[in-house]
Amino acid sequence: MGRKRTRQRNHVYLCVAVVMCFAVIGCATGGDIVEPPNETVPAGSDVQRDLADARRDFASARRRDLAEGRRLLAAGDYQSALRINETVLKTSAGKPPADEALFNIGIIFAHPGNRSRDYQRSIASFRRLVKEYPRSPLADQATVWVGVLEENIKLRRASLEAQQENAKLKQIIEKSKAVDIQMEEKKREETR
Repeated sequence: MGRKRTRQRNHVYLCVAVVMCFAVIGCATGGDIVEPPNETVPAGSDVQRDLADARRDFASARRRDLAEGRRLLAAGDYQSALRINETVLKTSAGKPPADEALFNIGIIFAHPGNRSRDYQRSIASFRRLVKEYPRSPLADQATVWVGVLEENIKLRRASLEAQQENAKLKQIIEKSKAVDIQMEEKKREETR
């Protein structure tokens, strides 16, 4: 009986020794870790004012870029306008005015004067705006644009199908006319 208790006690001592080793090793390496100071920048400090000024400057630069993109769009320079809006979108990192840039990209791809217009890309841009910026004032307009463009795509498909059907019917009519002409010629020959 005495031996079983000793073995169990030895296991307990071993476990305690291992835990102590880990604790000592952890304490030894913990002193080398440098933690950042837990200080905050005072509310009225120059650093905080400079940071706020930099944010305002960055936002106003993005706004100027968007205004330039709108000017280029109005002038018919779609590729340059697209490039500017894509740059604003990338540099805004998910914050306004990225929503406005997405909206402008959708407009550029849907613009009837744009020779390389792409309704699918336009719809994708508007949907992304609605998904990523649901509270944007442009989200409702983007939803309307998606509906209009999808309806336009459906109508174009229907129009194309109708044109193909018309072409088939014209061929049938031409064949029918040819058959009628042949039958009339046979009747004329029979009557002679």
